[in-house]
Amino acid sequence: MLRDVLRDTWAYQEIMQEGREEGRKQGRQEERQQRLDDQRQTLMAVVQTKFPNIVQFANQQANIVDDPEQLQSVILEVVTAKTEAQALQVLRSLKQSQKQK
Repeated sequence: MLRDVLRDTWAYQEIMQEGREEGRKQGRQEERQQRLDDQRQTLMAVVQTKFPNIVQFANQQANIVDDPEQLQSVILEVVTAKTEAQALQVLRSLKQSQKQK
């Protein structure tokens, strides 16, 4: 009975709402991190397949990016790169774009 009385208070309702919002926020952050991890794995698979000589550099560059959309763009550019030099240029641009943020 005391539990029911407490549940009806504004303080309890406020605390519950904050908990729900925090849970949603954490869920979005975890989802974003998972997308980022997936994008990094995809980039590394592409680089390993097309340009195995630059895998280590690609890994270093991929790890500085914290935006899944940016990594998606890089993946597309690396996939369409015809030479290792073009792929390196794309990967080097990551470092420059991260400095600008």
